Amino acid sequence: MGFGWLMVGYFFAFVVSLYSPLAMAMLVGYPLMIIGLRMLAPYHKRLKIAFFSSFASLPFALYFGVDAFAKVGMIQPVFKASLSATMEWVYFVFSFLFTAWLLYALASLCAELALIRLQTTALRNLLILAFTFLLDLVARLPFGFIQSISMYVGLPLLLLRFIILFLNLYLFFGCYRYICPEGTEDAGLYVLDDLTPKEKNKK
Repeated sequence: MGFGWLMVGYFFAFVVSLYSPLAMAMLVGYPLMIIGLRMLAPYHKRLKIAFFSSFASLPFALYFGVDAFAKVGMIQPVFKASLSATMEWVYFVFSFLFTAWLLYALASLCAELALIRLQTTALRNLLILAFTFLLDLVARLPFGFIQSISMYVGLPLLLLRFIILFLNLYLFFGCYRYICPEGTEDAGLYVLDDLTPKEKNKK
């Protein structure tokens, strides 16, 4: 089921790669997320958009993956050091937008399946993600007074990053646990195929 692929891929792409020398995990994580989203795309229009958007992650996975191999001494540096700051900023914005849309898409899917608890969880995660992004954005601004207080913001910001990462993993696991394709359902599970083709086309 797509949620399993999505959960494992997210773990490698976002959690493992949080430590930059292990960013080569993106080379595994993002393709797994693409596979998962490909399986989920037919069930909601917003998940289809998330699937197509996910291909934009591959250049970042390649850059940070190759750069990580260079950092641990497995290969010679390939990219210029001057490119690093630009890629960090662009990826910072991309990862927020991609994750935010994914959470919104999952909230929409759960609403269609009347999974109100999972819908609420997705929306809560979206709010925490937005707050973390804004705090991180302010902390990155090159102003003197911000740099002077960055040491006090750094630890809370790191904790917020870990919190949102594991909250998202918990959400994906909840979707994996309670939503299944037709033919594999057990008692109490919600079936994606309960959305008819006509209903799918409306989403």
